[in-house]
Amino acid sequence: MHILLINGYTPHPDAGGKLTQTLVDISRKKLAQHNQVKYTAVTDYQTSEEAEKFRWADLILLYFPLYWYAVPWGLKRYLDDVFALHVFYDSDENTQPVPLMTGKQFGYVTTLAAVPETYAPGNPLTEGLTVTDLLKPLDVTFRYVGIEPATQFHNCIFYDVYNPAMIEPIKASLLTELSKLDDE
Repeated sequence: MHILLINGYTPHPDAGGKLTQTLVDISRKKLAQHNQVKYTAVTDYQTSEEAEKFRWADLILLYFPLYWYAVPWGLKRYLDDVFALHVFYDSDENTQPVPLMTGKQFGYVTTLAAVPETYAPGNPLTEGLTVTDLLKPLDVTFRYVGIEPATQFHNCIFYDVYNPAMIEPIKASLLTELSKLDDE
């Protein structure tokens, strides 16, 4: 399988990006054993090259911290730059979208400083919204261009990442999820 890994970390005063890069590195090493893997970072890319990487890929995996209940601005900017008209999508005579990147799938690995209880039903802050709810625009954006949610890979949402005791379980959980792709 052809897999594109995208590091969506964007510099932020409260986050150095080390965990995101570590999770990308673990994934590269694991996935390269049975797949062809390409990599990009939203802090350093050429738009035309990214379109070619997407054409090449069967699976796109995004890695990013969740900032203020949304993807980092750099990842949003990357998608705005790369998902170009006539390259990723077109429109028909009724101005309805025509996806041009069909036959591909995507998933994501996201990290949060928040604890899981932040997103529990009844929490007055989030009013029952889950991280999956908050990232629904990402799903819609990818489906708009024809890229469907992955069936073999389940999105990884890792909480409480400033707690050092959580790091090794996060790495182990990611490796378990990535191993499901070995059967593809």
